[in-house]
Amino acid sequence: MQLFYSTTSPFARKVNIFLRLTGLINTTELVSTNFESEELRKLNPLGKIPALKDGELVLPDSTLICQYLDEQYVALGNDSLFHNGEEDYYQVQMAHTLANGILEAAVSTVMEKRRDTEHSIYWLGRWRAAMHTAIKNIDFEAITNGDNPNIATITTAAALGYLDFRLSSEHDWRKWNADLAGWFESIRFEDWFVDTTPTQA
Repeated sequence: MQLFYSTTSPFARKVNIFLRLTGLINTTELVSTNFESEELRKLNPLGKIPALKDGELVLPDSTLICQYLDEQYVALGNDSLFHNGEEDYYQVQMAHTLANGILEAAVSTVMEKRRDTEHSIYWLGRWRAAMHTAIKNIDFEAITNGDNPNIATITTAAALGYLDFRLSSEHDWRKWNADLAGWFESIRFEDWFVDTTPTQA
């Protein structure tokens, strides 16, 4: 398999964490790319990062990629990180969806602020409110901890890491959820988190 990724993409980081937690990183080639790459656009016409290539199969979305990887992980005799078939499946997926929403709002905010033209106060406010509300409503039972991570754990960690990386000066999420700050402190030294930390601005 090949994962086309960027160290600064939080969605690619989500997949990278998943690969490390499942051990599938050992059979995956990491290919550094960017949004302008012609090779990436051949795999994903939208030019979005990450993209996974496994033989003739190409998957362009982080959640879809993780679902595919999860199927392989389960086929090797492991429990699903999506909690497929378990009683808390929808609870975990709700927490996963919430974290994805934080990621999407944060990335949209960063892209909006990079525009040379006037920024949209309306959309920046919408995204800020979405991030604040989502962070205040994190389900700690669903995101578990570093000892028993699942897809919600992974995505929440990637989302908070991205806020620290790109928006720390204006989004001090630790003030909105002190319990979440404690949770993050407990997982940020895990190898899978440290090894996927962005290395460039």
